[in-house]
Amino acid sequence: MPVERWRAGKARNLFQFLVLNRGHVVPRERLYEVLWPDSDTDRSTSLKVAAHALRQILGSCPGGTGVEIVYQDVGYLLRCAEICVDAEEFEAAVDAAREAERTGDTGGALAAHHRAISLYQGDFLNGETADWVDEQRQWTRAMVLRSLHHLRADAMLRDDPRAVVTWCRRILSVDPYQEEAYQNLLVVHGMLGELGQVRSWYDLCVQRLRDGLDVGPTGRTRQIRDLALTGRLRGRRASAPRPASPRRPAARGLQPLSLTA
Repeated sequence: MPVERWRAGKARNLFQFLVLNRGHVVPRERLYEVLWPDSDTDRSTSLKVAAHALRQILGSCPGGTGVEIVYQDVGYLLRCAEICVDAEEFEAAVDAAREAERTGDTGGALAAHHRAISLYQGDFLNGETADWVDEQRQWTRAMVLRSLHHLRADAMLRDDPRAVVTWCRRILSVDPYQEEAYQNLLVVHGMLGELGQVRSWYDLCVQRLRDGLDVGPTGRTRQIRDLALTGRLRGRRASAPRPASPRRPAARGLQPLSLTA
């Protein structure tokens, strides 16, 4: 039964948290903090009500679910025979990419990063507002951005401008304030002579940085825009990114494409 169709909000939230911690007893005090962080009500009774509602929901599924919630020691435990959690598969892919990078397995790292990106379907538990959800959501965004940066760097090394555009757009769909991604787009479209795209991406960069962060683009971004719009990037090539610079915390990550003749 899809979680989003459940009526009991706290039962749904309890299930979500127990799934991520399945196989482990989650203490009641931790569940109080997660589900009722600022409540003055009797949280012990509220937890019992949510657990009862969850048992009813799981028991009402046709053919059963193979999932059971039990009270054990001083907390709750979720038992399940077989369950697939995309967030855990995503984390496993990220870990595999890190290990491949550590051992110098370039092909394995690329494959693992591609898998991580394929598993990322948007914000973690989109629509939920709990603190623990937001913490997991921010971590997931950071990890998928790391994979996207890796694939963008690979496209730059291979001088594949269309792939660079694809990965930059994916980066901006996760974090619209990554200024170096706009810089990459300006360079690539300038190289291809697509000056309308240069103007459009620059204007979007200006708007997003202004509205979201109350800052303007760096001088480097303006310089790339001017080079692109005057045709001085056409025929150049995209090379590997330079090391990251700490100029602006909001724009950390791979630096813009270097320009080489």
